[in-house]
Amino acid sequence: MSLARAKADWLRFSTNGGFQVSATLTPLSGTAITVNALATKHHNSISTDGIPVNSKNAHISFIESNLTSLGYTVRNSNGEVNLRNHRVSFADSSGVVKHYIINEAMPDETVGVIVCILGDYGS
Repeated sequence: MSLARAKADWLRFSTNGGFQVSATLTPLSGTAITVNALATKHHNSISTDGIPVNSKNAHISFIESNLTSLGYTVRNSNGEVNLRNHRVSFADSSGVVKHYIINEAMPDETVGVIVCILGDYGS
């Protein structure tokens, strides 16, 4: 598989391949945007002792160019991805919109995807 194919697959699956969700991303200051993304929320985690536990685990993955094409600021003045504390909202499998805050953003600068670990934010 080529790198170009991997990038094209990420774009297709996260924007219109049937796996996407519509997510609203709100910066610390400025205007919110709505983009398609891949989102996961489940309740299977591993404790610090290596024991399976029932704990919410939520992630969302964005294509960076989809955000920047809408004028959303993704990187700081040092060129580093800086999405910590931005807010994200999307509907889960029950159709209920849940609100989250980005606790961690992990960019894959090879294919242009940013995976964010989410925490609860309000109701």
